[in-house]
Amino acid sequence: MKTLLYILLLSISTTAFAQITQIPDPVFEQALIDLGIDSDGIINGQVLTSDVENVTSLNVTSKGIHDLTGLEDFVALENLNVSSNMMTSLSLVNNINLKELIFNTSHNLVDIDVSNNINLETLRSSYSFLTQIDLTSNTKLLELVLGEPAPSANHGIEFLDLTQNAMLQKLQLINLEFLQTADLRSGNNTILTDVFVECTVDGGFDCEPYPCLMVDDVVAAQNNQFPYSEWNVMAIYSEDCTAGLNDNKVATYSIHPNPTKNELFITAQNTTENLKIKIFNLEGKLLSNQTLEVANQTSIDVSSLTSGIYFLNIEDENGNTTIKKFIKQ
Repeated sequence: MKTLLYILLLSISTTAFAQITQIPDPVFEQALIDLGIDSDGIINGQVLTSDVENVTSLNVTSKGIHDLTGLEDFVALENLNVSSNMMTSLSLVNNINLKELIFNTSHNLVDIDVSNNINLETLRSSYSFLTQIDLTSNTKLLELVLGEPAPSANHGIEFLDLTQNAMLQKLQLINLEFLQTADLRSGNNTILTDVFVECTVDGGFDCEPYPCLMVDDVVAAQNNQFPYSEWNVMAIYSEDCTAGLNDNKVATYSIHPNPTKNELFITAQNTTENLKIKIFNLEGKLLSNQTLEVANQTSIDVSSLTSGIYFLNIEDENGNTTIKKFIKQ
């Protein structure tokens, strides 16, 4: 009897002091149960940390997960595929052993943090609402694939800094309509021979203007010499992609936030004129037509738009037009 009581007390004590990892999304927890990771097999908002801390590979594609909280305790994780889920953010700051990250078809993803993933070698994403991604800490990155042949406009990224990715061997940027500049001056372009940069909009037309690429040897690139002769790119090469963009005589416009939910703010530099603002969808249908008083109003209401990609046509009083693309969440 005493032995039985001792075993019972020991069991209760062990359970009480076991480390727990919170899993608030029941869909994520069910996926862990299905994979045999959550050992109790019950959806109760938690797993034993010992169940997850030694997992090296996790594939939870197409599960409808909204919240990946708990992933931070997968400290041994090397391969992660969270494609086709519903999370809006992805933080991997504790997963320092991560080597491969795939988040294809992430329609709601607007924020990602891979700044601590110093061992990351492969990153692939076919679609997201990201407007930026910081890869400067991922110095071991070998392969970067962003985008896919369809649909066009599959990320909102405008600028890529790859100057710290000197080990990069494969780079594919496909249908990144928002991309303006990519800085590839890593000092090691000679090993970056698998490069594909291409963008076509619906209807098969090339995205214009072409993105601007800054490379180690711009003269060699412009003369189609190695390694640039191996590249397949729809882009221009320049020593400074920002040159000529700061002409004080030219009115310039910027929009934020992008993606946006309710309001889109317009910053107009070098002009105080009233602006004609038109919004078109991807099919070219005019959805909104209004006048923006720069002196008194800097935002427009886009809350009634459905989620997707839109074109903002900005016209000044002299008929000069600027087109900006934005994403409505």
